[in-house]
Amino acid sequence: MTEAAHISEQGTRAEMEDAHFLDLNFGNQSWVYGGVYDGHRGSITANYAAEHLPLLFLEKYLSSKSPSKAFIESYEEISDAVRKYDSGSTAVDFFIKEDKVYTANAGDARAIVVYQDTVHQLTTDHRLGNLEEEQRIIKMGAEIRRPYVMRGLSGLMPTRSIGDEYFKPVGIIATPSVNEYEIQKDDILLIAACDGLFDFISNEEIAVLTRRYRQPEALLAILKEEVFIIRCGTDNMTVIAVKLH
Repeated sequence: MTEAAHISEQGTRAEMEDAHFLDLNFGNQSWVYGGVYDGHRGSITANYAAEHLPLLFLEKYLSSKSPSKAFIESYEEISDAVRKYDSGSTAVDFFIKEDKVYTANAGDARAIVVYQDTVHQLTTDHRLGNLEEEQRIIKMGAEIRRPYVMRGLSGLMPTRSIGDEYFKPVGIIATPSVNEYEIQKDDILLIAACDGLFDFISNEEIAVLTRRYRQPEALLAILKEEVFIIRCGTDNMTVIAVKLH
């Protein structure tokens, strides 16, 4: 049985806008699927994604047998489904089947794998500062007021997201970056989280703690203390940790 744990904390924010999904027997196939959805301008898009995206992915994966294709189509369809709402959400999803981890993300939610001696980021951060993303946004005619992509008087930090229909004309897209990773014998944990974790602690610092606290529940308890008590984190924070062996 796969060992995993998750936490979802409001922090000092007035509202909890994160949502998540975790299934250790996904599709009744002993596959593992997890997702973290970090909403903005309310939680409606994040909650919708958590409820509908994993099952839509499963339907498309069983049809196409391509995790990447299933992720891309699912993200874009979910984004279209919430276009009537004035809200959005970043997202990171992972699908573990046999010895492979397939990931997708839109925005600054992130997934990493911690090894015995290093750490590997599986996802791409979609923010200004990512040169390719910045150039793509500029070509769409967006005004930039760092760290925000502007349309009119409204700004958005991620350059990709689910929803955010208002920002589509300036290049905010739902198409995720996708990746395939082969699990190695010295891998310890897969960690997926929103920017409420990664804005306050680096991949490398997380890796140091992971090697000390190798069980998912123990690690997440330490990360919660590190972010909220020691580093005075203020954002919503949702984290999923899955043991890879």
